[in-house]
Amino acid sequence: MQKDSYTVALVEDEAVLRQEMAFQLGHMGFAVETFEAAPALYRHLATRPRAVVVLDIGLPGEDGLSVCRYLRAHDAQLGIVLLTARGLRDDRLQGLAEGADAYLVKPVDMDELA
Repeated sequence: MQKDSYTVALVEDEAVLRQEMAFQLGHMGFAVETFEAAPALYRHLATRPRAVVVLDIGLPGEDGLSVCRYLRAHDAQLGIVLLTARGLRDDRLQGLAEGADAYLVKPVDMDELA
């Protein structure tokens, strides 16, 4: 799949980190849409379903694990990457069990994320 054939939906509540990651992914050739929380992501996916979601766990309102569970239940083909400061083994296993395809710990190497 070509980088420009789908959108990376980046959900991160920290504005500076969200902007920096979006800039770097865009510089790598990805189309990036950014969101601060789950409701805006859900609205986006309702109209543009082809996406890979990069999802922070510690979001305001609905947390990233709940979002991951919901997304996986509704789209088995959606790419889901959890990106979080929670790096303990049990956290990683829980994230993967909830349906994430990958679990990366902040600070993340952008080449690894790409």
